[in-house]
Amino acid sequence: MKMVRCVLALTLLFSAAAHGYPIDLELRSQGLDVEALPELLGVATVVRLINHEVFPVRCDVRFNNGPEIGRVRKVTVKPGDDHIARFTPSRQVIRLKVTVECWPAEQKADDS
Repeated sequence: MKMVRCVLALTLLFSAAAHGYPIDLELRSQGLDVEALPELLGVATVVRLINHEVFPVRCDVRFNNGPEIGRVRKVTVKPGDDHIARFTPSRQVIRLKVTVECWPAEQKADDS
C-alpha cells in the first residue's frame, strides 16, 4: 500500500511539473521600492506587484509568449498595497518573458 501511495505521489508531482514553464522576469523599477513576484496558477501566469513606497506607483506588465502578440496589463498600485496582473496564454508556452516597468503615478500623468 505504501508503494502505491509513493508511485501515485510521484506521478502527480511529475505531471504537475510537465505543465509548468520558466518565467523570465525583468523589473525596470527606476529606483522605486517595488517587488514583482511571478507565479503559475494552473494555466495562468500571475505577477504580484508590491509597492513599498509612500506614493502610488504605475506599472506596465508585458507578457510575451513567443509567437503570440505581447499582452500588456496597466495597473496602479496604492502605497503599501499589492496588485495582481494576470495572463492566460492561448497557445502552449515554452518560456514566458515578463517585463515590468514602474514609475511614480503622478510623474506619468504630468508628462502627458
